[in-house]
Amino acid sequence: MTQTQRQDHPRRTRARVALAGGLMLAAAGVIVQILTGVPGFPLIPPGPIILLAAATVVMWLRWRWAPAVGLLAALFIAVGGVLEGSVFERLTAPAAIGPFAGSAIQLLGLVVAILAGTAALTRAR
Repeated sequence: MTQTQRQDHPRRTRARVALAGGLMLAAAGVIVQILTGVPGFPLIPPGPIILLAAATVVMWLRWRWAPAVGLLAALFIAVGGVLEGSVFERLTAPAAIGPFAGSAIQLLGLVVAILAGTAALTRAR
């Protein structure tokens, strides 16, 4: 990153970039699940919308607490997935490659987002 880019986005840290990347990866995982026919998704699924909106806030708002939006979105989706429960069935059935891959991608993205969001918030203080 050049000095000019740093001045344009002084709060774009590695942790923020990783947080936004994790959120986008998790959204991609949800989209893979939808495209491979995992049942139970509404016509307009809120998960990818929430995750992509949070990634946008994290990357483009200079607000000191913008990473909190991303962290809360990742936690919201993660807790919702655990409470809903079917993600565990998909992760233990690798023969159904689409649903398995989508769930694994989503889980990886959420873990990255939660870790990076925590790091971004501790550095923001």
